[in-house]
This record gives sequence, C-alpha cells and structure tokens, in this order.
Amino acid sequence: MTMIQLAASLLSVIYGGIACLRHRQPLFFKILLYGLISYFFGALFTACYAAVHGVIPAGFHVGYFGHIGAYFFLFSSYYGAIDRLADGGEAKYRIIRVASAVPAIVPAALLVRGIAKYGLGTMLPLLMLILPVTFTLYYAVKHLGFPDVEMGIIRVMRPYNGCVILFCSAELAGQFHFLPGTVRTASAVLSCLFLVLLLPLAERGVRKWFI
Repeated sequence: MTMIQLAASLLSVIYGGIACLRHRQPLFFKILLYGLISYFFGALFTACYAAVHGVIPAGFHVGYFGHIGAYFFLFSSYYGAIDRLADGGEAKYRIIRVASAVPAIVPAALLVRGIAKYGLGTMLPLLMLILPVTFTLYYAVKHLGFPDVEMGIIRVMRPYNGCVILFCSAELAGQFHFLPGTVRTASAVLSCLFLVLLLPLAERGVRKWFI
C-alpha cells in the first residue's frame, strides 16, 4: 500500500509541476502542489524504511511529518488563499459556518474512542494528524455549500472541494487501526485515487477564474 501512495503522490507532483510550467498558476494551486510534495516525501520515507528494514515503521515516525505538512498546506490554501474571497463575514451565512463544523464530530468521536481503548500515548501521533485534517475538512465542506461569489470562484471549485472531502474521509478511515482491515484497505486505495484527482480538479477550477 505504501508503494501505491508513493506512486500516486509522485504522479500528482509531476502533474502539478508540468501544470506550473505550462501556465502561470495562482497561489492557491501552488500551495496545493507544495502540500502534495510534502505528502510525497512522507510516503518516500516510509517506502525507503520498508525497503531497508523489511517492515513498515511503527508508531510515530518522520513520514508522519510529510502527511501532517500536506494537510497544513491544504488548510492554508483555504484559509489564506480563497476563504476570504468566499466569506465576507456576513451574519446571514452563520448557519453555514456552524453546519460545516458538523463533519468534524466523526473524527473527534473516533479519536475519543481510540484514546479510551488504547490510551493517549498510543493515539497521540494520530491526534497530530487529525487536527489539520479536520480543519481542512471544515473548509472543504463550507466551500462546497457556500453561496457563490462574484466571478464564480466558488462554484467552479465545487468538484475539487468534493474530492477533498472524500480524500480526507478516506485518509481518516485508513488511520484508525481499530476499524476492520477491509475498511482500512479500501480507504487507503480510495485515498490514493482521490489524491491523484486533487490537482487536475483544482487546475480545471482555477483556470475558469481567468475566463
């Protein structure tokens, strides 16, 4: 599974690099590319460790920083690059902001269950990963249902936001070790598929910003 993640992230990085060379991309797209580069290096460390030692590294390891960094880049692409264009802080949209936080209840509940079953020390690495994933999931859900702004910036990004939601959900399901093995395996495969789709969908959306 590690090799599939490595191949998927490498394919995404190559696609993003070529896209930046072909056309001038906005900051939003570049931040996404940096996130996938971080994800790639995390998968690369895990693959190299497995090749040298014959086993996947257990517990918290350097590869986690690649995944954590990827989600912080995804989160910052929303918070710093596009959310202020979508949300002007109007009170009439408060219900959307609150409702967008509801999906965060699921990973929080699973984390609490894991802590109760295995202890905080065992679940601490997962906690460090869940925080940026949850922040990213919040903005993806928010932008999926938020009313469009001038020039259609939000509308054209809805397929991308839907992909981010699926990617985050699959990644989370693959991280909880107390879930059935078939669920975790299927989630890992799906997360790689959604990972490959992220940049093409993002590029298709941002290209329409300038039409």
